Amino acid sequence: MSVIWGNLDRIDQDVHGVRWIQLRTVLQGGTAIRTRVVVGGKVLIARGIERVDISSLREGEIVEVSYHHSQDGFMEAETIYVQPERVPAA
Repeated sequence: MSVIWGNLDRIDQDVHGVRWIQLRTVLQGGTAIRTRVVVGGKVLIARGIERVDISSLREGEIVEVSYHHSQDGFMEAETIYVQPERVPAA
């Protein structure tokens, strides 16, 4: 299973109702790449150990996406893992 990680740059939907996310990953040397990944209806999305809906994701969050390539050549998400929110120390 292939994995890519980066900051969630954008969440969008095309005219056919296909949802996708765009990640911004900074490579060694400071070069940034943006990658679009299709998010199907059966994709597991989790923040920490809690399952969440795509609508709860926020731009700028650090995400890890496992994916496969579809027959159309698109990257299709299998799982999206979002770092859990940090609780400030008391």
